[in-house]
Amino acid sequence: MAETLELLSIDFWQTLMAIGNLIILYFIVKKFLYKPVNEILESRAKEVDDIYSEAENMRKEARTYKETYEDKLNKVKNETDQMIKKATESAKLRSEEILNEAIAEADNERRKAENDIYLAKKKAMEDLSTKVSSMVVELSKQIVQKEIDLDAHQKLIDSAIDKLGESV
Repeated sequence: MAETLELLSIDFWQTLMAIGNLIILYFIVKKFLYKPVNEILESRAKEVDDIYSEAENMRKEARTYKETYEDKLNKVKNETDQMIKKATESAKLRSEEILNEAIAEADNERRKAENDIYLAKKKAMEDLSTKVSSMVVELSKQIVQKEIDLDAHQKLIDSAIDKLGESV
């Protein structure tokens, strides 16, 4: 039993040595293991914070770019709409001008054709008048030169009318 008691008994010096060893081990671990691990953890935490900060800055920048892009897109759309509106109005005015020019040209052509018809008709009447006059003069000459009876006179008039009908 005494041996059992010795095994169960607490030796003050051994306990003190164990505590001293534990304290020395704590300082060694703290110096060689805890500080480097803590520094690695802190540097990783700083990297993560930097990454999050950079991501937040990039998100803000992307939001700014998106707003700028949308503003420019709206401006371009408005400018395009204005250009289309101006082009449509310009095309409408041009078509009206072309239509008015075509109407004026057609009216001028019609007037010219009417004038040409009038002149041709007038010339034809003058030619007809000249031919009739020359035939009448010719007929008168023939009548005067010959003393003709009524039948011959009628034949001469019919002949002159036939000639007049052929020349017209």
